[in-house]
Amino acid sequence: MKKPRSKYSTSNLVPMFRKAATLRNEMLASDFTDNGGAIHSAERILDILGQRLNYPNLSHINKLRHDPNAEFSSTALEAYQKGEKVLIEHVSPVRDFTRNAIAKLDDGATNKQFLDFVRKKYRLVLLTPEETKHLNKINRSKMTPDRLGQAGIGIVPAHRKSCPLQLQATAPSLRRRYRS
Repeated sequence: MKKPRSKYSTSNLVPMFRKAATLRNEMLASDFTDNGGAIHSAERILDILGQRLNYPNLSHINKLRHDPNAEFSSTALEAYQKGEKVLIEHVSPVRDFTRNAIAKLDDGATNKQFLDFVRKKYRLVLLTPEETKHLNKINRSKMTPDRLGQAGIGIVPAHRKSCPLQLQATAPSLRRRYRS
């Protein structure tokens, strides 16, 4: 019998997010704060849910840079090809994204409407440390329609589709994966 890839799926993550959202609202009503931890379970569950929906083949977020559909800034792609450090960035800042997701449920969203919202708003990209620092200086906490563009960061198409030969020549670990 094949072992399931993960113990987390939309069938259990959505009800758990609803519970975490309710608990967060109860904690806020008792004068506890998000910074104190009221929102943390909801943030974590929503992050896992977003990964399952939009990156179903990703076994762990830290493997994003190896995913054939990963989005890079042009500078981060060059850095990655040289073996330099790239960082994962949530395009929608996690705290604000979570607050907006909870607000959707509070407004009566169905599971389908909630999942559509998560699919639309959950996005990960790879940036250089310098780009991440610049982005966070411009806007590290609010969801906006073009947060990356406002910081002057352009995203290139998924890296294997846009330049597989370059990656084959410069990234030995990817060369093995690309052939399979």
